[in-house]
Amino acid sequence: MLQWAKKTSGMQSEVAGTLNSYQLIIDSLDIRFLHIKQYELDYKWQASHRTLHHSVLWIVQHGSFLLEVDQIRYTCKEGQICILPAHTDISYHAISSRLALTSINFDAEISLLSNRSWGHVLNLPVVFDQAQHSVQSPIHDMLTHIGDNSPVISLLMQSSLLRILYELMNREMADQPISPYTHMDNRIHTIIHYLLSHPSRMPEIRELAELVQLSDSHLRKLFIKQTGQAPLHFVHSLKIEQAKRLLATSVKPISQISYELGVDNANYFTRMFKAKSGLTPLQYRQQYGLWLND
Repeated sequence: MLQWAKKTSGMQSEVAGTLNSYQLIIDSLDIRFLHIKQYELDYKWQASHRTLHHSVLWIVQHGSFLLEVDQIRYTCKEGQICILPAHTDISYHAISSRLALTSINFDAEISLLSNRSWGHVLNLPVVFDQAQHSVQSPIHDMLTHIGDNSPVISLLMQSSLLRILYELMNREMADQPISPYTHMDNRIHTIIHYLLSHPSRMPEIRELAELVQLSDSHLRKLFIKQTGQAPLHFVHSLKIEQAKRLLATSVKPISQISYELGVDNANYFTRMFKAKSGLTPLQYRQQYGLWLND
């Protein structure tokens, strides 16, 4: 009985760590709508080994085609939605005489892991089956306003794109609650969970290595492989994401926020924040903070 309880407790801790990690990643996900276009294509539509410069969302409204993404093949057909992150290598060709699809181009970046593909980090599928029903409303809004020259139309397009991504990602989580973001090693989840649970700590690498029972050198290799950053750089990036939220949602002095996040020297905190975000903490608060608190 005790062994079962320990196992259950361990599983609950692992789930909590994964969900905390996922929340952190979503909070640092930046999305920017670029443009939308409808295509009417025929059986001659094809391309080989094309590298995408932006993320693309394809809504297949009629017909079907073969799609190869990073050497993995998919058959895409009417009613499906495809998500293709930037820098993906794709090949495709139509397998129906007529093909209709809507293409939405956008930029996406996870600021915490800016050198990693957002789709890869979130472990999103390339093809979403029977997905169009749940996103009919935002897609309709976008299609209705194609060609609208209103200076504020970008707001509608941006909000509609966010709604589409929300519906797709929320459905994935509902189907498999902890499948998103499990692309990353559980030891990374454990460390993120520890950092989020102890915000005032600025742990040394040795301490984190001991937490997941690795040597310092193996922890460094794991972090570079999984996050593209050395452990200390990742810890700093995470602290900056936490600081952004506190700066935007509270009136706490910057020195207090620095101290609460484990940085005793407020000047060092300011330099670190600017190096990561391009703004000083004060500039960030002025730009994104709750101005009614002023």
